[in-house]
Amino acid sequence: MEESTFLRIATPGGGTVHVRRGNNDHFWRSYENGSWEPETSAVFRRFIDPQRSYVDIGAWIGPTLLLGCQLAKRAYGVEPDPIAFAELLENIQHNRPLTDNVRLFNLCITPVSGKVSFGSRGTGGDSMSSLLFSSEATSWKVEGIKFEDWIKQNDISDCTFVKIDIEGGEYSLLPSMRTFLRCNRPTVLLSLHPCFLGDLGAQGAKAKLKNSLLRFKSTLQILHLLAFYKYLYSPRGRCPSCTHHSRFVQILDRAPWKPAVLFLSCLYGLLGRPHELLLTDRPW
Repeated sequence: MEESTFLRIATPGGGTVHVRRGNNDHFWRSYENGSWEPETSAVFRRFIDPQRSYVDIGAWIGPTLLLGCQLAKRAYGVEPDPIAFAELLENIQHNRPLTDNVRLFNLCITPVSGKVSFGSRGTGGDSMSSLLFSSEATSWKVEGIKFEDWIKQNDISDCTFVKIDIEGGEYSLLPSMRTFLRCNRPTVLLSLHPCFLGDLGAQGAKAKLKNSLLRFKSTLQILHLLAFYKYLYSPRGRCPSCTHHSRFVQILDRAPWKPAVLFLSCLYGLLGRPHELLLTDRPW
């Protein structure tokens, strides 16, 4: 394929990669200049083990995978959206040998194995596809597999880092991953999307309150489910380049005190605000 169809950009890890030109050019420029999620790249550089594997659940078109493969011994990328996966595949193939340690999977990690409906509120490929949007006009039937079954099928025995960013699907998925996470204790970078729970078209105070309570309860359930991890961090609070709109939030976000992060996550759940949590047994 001609070079003119690809952008040459720098990754946060210092390497240079080529990515497919198209609708995501603006995103890749923000990725290159460091304005896109600096906290995510900070977590990757701190916690990915160069002698071990990492798993990327919700790899989209490859921004984290192109960074993570430079840091890990092996990188496994999972992306069920067929439009995003096609672009991801091009991005990985066009960057060999840098990406020779990457394996890609066009499937969905699910609580129960089997065919599942997966959809997008847009046209697909935009990083917003989810199991929660299976009834939207843009939807697909995709292969679903339980996390532990997928781990066994691919003989992954050295995973020490898992990134989960699946637009609300995390609330149903994580209970089925608990046994693996508790026994193996990989560091987990988890994106929570309470904004996608409940009735997204809710009108009126009563309906909105019902949504807020559902989101708060769901956040509490996830925090309880993963309470066995020794440390809980807010990645934004540990990244000096991240800005905060509130002094109060800044203090909580940066506190190395687990209850402070728990409180802030519950508050975000109640307000329906997406946020990231880092769960680990290693201090930062």
